[in-house]
Amino acid sequence: MKKYIVLIMVIVGFLATGCASKTKSEAWFTKDTKVSIPKPNFENNYHDQQLLKFKYNDQEHSLIILLDAKDDQLKVIGLSALGIRLFELSYTGESIKTKQNIFIKQLPPPEQVLSDILLSILPLKQWQAVLPQGWKLIDNDYHRQLIDDQQNVIIDISYNQTTSNQIRKPTQIKHNIFGYQISIQSMEAK
Repeated sequence: MKKYIVLIMVIVGFLATGCASKTKSEAWFTKDTKVSIPKPNFENNYHDQQLLKFKYNDQEHSLIILLDAKDDQLKVIGLSALGIRLFELSYTGESIKTKQNIFIKQLPPPEQVLSDILLSILPLKQWQAVLPQGWKLIDNDYHRQLIDDQQNVIIDISYNQTTSNQIRKPTQIKHNIFGYQISIQSMEAK
């Protein structure tokens, strides 16, 4: 019975008009720390389809992400596990344009998804200019950590050990302050 109620809610939400908005290109690293998201500058065009599994408050939810990066533009489409479009966002460095078709309370806002994606795929030098004073991003081949001015690990990112000739592909993002974990599985054909 619960599955039918959820399905009906998804269908009603799908039929409802989507909300479109334009927001500043900012992200929250902690409840008190907001930064400007760096303007993307991709040397190679990049496309990926990813299955994201979110763990938050002992609950797990899945989301399919279609990711397109080209020059100074990033487009992200979020789909439910059933393939229903939940949101679409685009980012050129000036602002984040978001169209939210269906709001699901248990998933992070699209802007937070964008921030996590960019924190994991943009080169360090693009983030260094926008980090708060005393904060640092430490990187090695298979790991990246965002550390605050008190030496606390805020975000911990793990990468696939097989290298990509385009962009390093994250396999897990753990946000220690907001208490969520994202497991990422690429869905591209091998």
